[in-house]
Amino acid sequence: MNRYKVFGLLSLIILATVLVLTGTQILSESYDNHSGINYLNQSELSSINVTGAGVTVSQATSTIYVNSSADLPVMMGPMNSGSMYSFEIFGIVNPNIVMQSGVTVQFTVVNVDSDAYHNFVLSNSGPPYSYYMDEMGMMNGYENGYGYMSMMPYLPPAGADHYAYMNISYSFSSAGTYWYLCTYSGHAQNGMYGRITVT
Repeated sequence: MNRYKVFGLLSLIILATVLVLTGTQILSESYDNHSGINYLNQSELSSINVTGAGVTVSQATSTIYVNSSADLPVMMGPMNSGSMYSFEIFGIVNPNIVMQSGVTVQFTVVNVDSDAYHNFVLSNSGPPYSYYMDEMGMMNGYENGYGYMSMMPYLPPAGADHYAYMNISYSFSSAGTYWYLCTYSGHAQNGMYGRITVT
């Protein structure tokens, strides 16, 4: 084979690999921009952490009810809980989220932890989770039986008045139990996860 044929064959293999890796979405998902990561300052962070229309919060049961398509701000890391292994939505740590099928939720996911990376991944498999849940497995859509339904890079730690975030929009079209979790090694194993119930 001459070098042009070898180059062409390698190009086709690389293209096929990219298509396989990017074609693993299970639910509809979109990001606000293609680079993915944006930044908020403290004032902007405070302004998004407000309960909007279509959402009811029950502190007593640690449950958030999403009655129609809505925005949910998700803070990752120790905001009010004191634990780095936590998600916080409207002041509730690792809340249960309950909604009807057909509802679309925009998650604004923000890393408020000053010394750790975190991500927000949806899965159809619940705990217990193992220590090691690598991002390459997540990109392939299924790793160690966890059934990842989304892909999200790790967001870097917060800096001085500087919080990394991503917007992820999901349409939950099927009834069932889903889970949100952080796949950074040891985080989900140590409790960084919560349940989503779609009826």
